[in-house]
Amino acid sequence: MPDEGELLCGDWGWDAVIRELSHYPRKGKGHADEPDAVERLQPGRSVTWYRWSQPPMQAHTGGGPMPAGLSRVVAEYEGGGNLTVNELDRDCAGQIAAAIASAEGLEVQHEGAPTGRSGGNLPERDEMGRLKATSGRSDVVLDEVTGEVRVSRRKRLLGREKRSYSTSEIRHLELTYEVKGPQETFAVVAVIGPEEERVPVASYTGFEGWADPAEWREFTEDLARSLGVESRLEA
Repeated sequence: MPDEGELLCGDWGWDAVIRELSHYPRKGKGHADEPDAVERLQPGRSVTWYRWSQPPMQAHTGGGPMPAGLSRVVAEYEGGGNLTVNELDRDCAGQIAAAIASAEGLEVQHEGAPTGRSGGNLPERDEMGRLKATSGRSDVVLDEVTGEVRVSRRKRLLGREKRSYSTSEIRHLELTYEVKGPQETFAVVAVIGPEEERVPVASYTGFEGWADPAEWREFTEDLARSLGVESRLEA
């Protein structure tokens, strides 16, 4: 049985000298003496770490449902073929990707779902050309025709608190990206006034790894040009 200190992480052993990755199955409270899978790396051309989420589903082999958060590392070889490692532990998957990339002198590429991200997740304007967004207890309307950003915030008990800003007070737009649990959120935030109040004017929340960041970057840049302000793209 391998010493736990000899394992890179989880059930994986890594020998940086001979560039070999081994998987040791669980046995009792530890691991089996021999690995059930061994791969000695060939010269590589890329290392990609895929991270995505989906609704929990039943495993084909029975047992409990598969977790919502999924992770995969793929090392593509120069001569064709690849090494694919499915590892649900995100920290461990990141260590595997980093170890392989370091051995090959490569940078780890980060992607969403292996089948590719898809577009069509941008907000649609209403019949008056307005953008509407909801953030927590606040509903936000961006009306470029009247030149207003209107915020209506639900109070904890009764009623609403309403505020209005001129679009001329917008200093810049920021595209932010956040992952909480199995969900990712893209948000276009208007930074308003000398106090730089942050007001989300467009957003999308869905399972991680499926929405197209490029689509959201283009949307943010187009909206910023329409408003005559700078766009800052974090996503």
